[in-house]
Amino acid sequence: MTRLIGLLTAATVAGASLVAGAEPGEAVTPAQTTLTTIPSDPYRLSDNGTFDTYGERIAGLETRVTQASVAEVFADANREARGLCHPTGVAGATGFCWNTGDDGTPEWYPQGITASWDATGDGSYAGHRALLVSWYNTDDKGVRVSFVDYDDPAAPRYRHVLLVEPTSTDDFRAVNIHAGGLAWYGDHLYVVDTSRGIRVFDLRTVWRTEGDASKDRIGLGSDGRYYAHDYRYVVPQVGAYTQTGGCVRPPDSLDQPLCYSYLAVDRSTSPPSLLTGEYYDGVPGARLVRWPLDTDTGLLTVDSAGTVAADAAYRSPHTNLQGAVSHDDTFLMVRSRGRNTGGLLYRGQVGVASSSSALPIGPEDISYEADSGRAWTHTEYPGSRVVFSVPDAMR
Repeated sequence: MTRLIGLLTAATVAGASLVAGAEPGEAVTPAQTTLTTIPSDPYRLSDNGTFDTYGERIAGLETRVTQASVAEVFADANREARGLCHPTGVAGATGFCWNTGDDGTPEWYPQGITASWDATGDGSYAGHRALLVSWYNTDDKGVRVSFVDYDDPAAPRYRHVLLVEPTSTDDFRAVNIHAGGLAWYGDHLYVVDTSRGIRVFDLRTVWRTEGDASKDRIGLGSDGRYYAHDYRYVVPQVGAYTQTGGCVRPPDSLDQPLCYSYLAVDRSTSPPSLLTGEYYDGVPGARLVRWPLDTDTGLLTVDSAGTVAADAAYRSPHTNLQGAVSHDDTFLMVRSRGRNTGGLLYRGQVGVASSSSALPIGPEDISYEADSGRAWTHTEYPGSRVVFSVPDAMR
């Protein structure tokens, strides 16, 4: 995960970190060696009326833009993926490489990953088995999501779609966030906003935009047409769940706001849930927090106080986590170790020491395909980007 700002090392907090057993507000020295449970009471999110606000803006925009669909995006896939062109070091890995342009571009960095097996019970969406991958732009052109048609694993095709935020009933702008994690449940796509919380997009709302050779125009142009940095499709934000206050890495007490670095869907809990997690550079103790999903709406479950209360929370003993996913009480956690050292995949349960296995350099977010037992992740650095699965991942 590049372009992280203001990360603190263990030395900057004089050796203070947090472990299980600490009460909210209490700072203690690091002693944690296993995944542990911590109080979830401090962690709450609120939509603050954003679904109504964006709903009004989208209603106005839909009278002006050209509407499309996810099915059209797949049918209009304009890029061909390649086979596993870079080594993963993982026995039995399956997956693909991006085309050469996307593999090597320094302008876009892939971050989050999710898939149709997260979205639906039968593992398909709009008639396709698919993966979605988020990328952030180094020149503030927002976040794009690769819609990968994985019906034929030997020849995946994909298309990039830009995420946008409606700013009024007749305009929108790029979403300039890191997009370190991505989760897909039902029709909704969840994207982490590091210091604030989670942004929400609805895949039933897709718009067609105009070509732009300059790649500079976004939103309503002077000619009355809509542009998106030359991307032909956009998905607008429909809501957001935010916390009070911004994150600090690492915090000095359990009740301080979270950092939203990655997230994943867990369909094994009742109800299904989202798991969010934190990235700390060189410091153990990232908090992993579980949020309940409403199976009827596909949105987070709002309590009687009008907020989303966390179901559970945990602390990890591992540093530099870029992704985490859980299933049947087992957690998979992805660790990166810079541009020159391979990453690690940790497997652990609460109170049980984690095991680990090797990953290639630069691993990011993670998604678990329960039917096959494979965990899917990918790497971020230009010239060695690969999307791949780890077999028997939870064993």
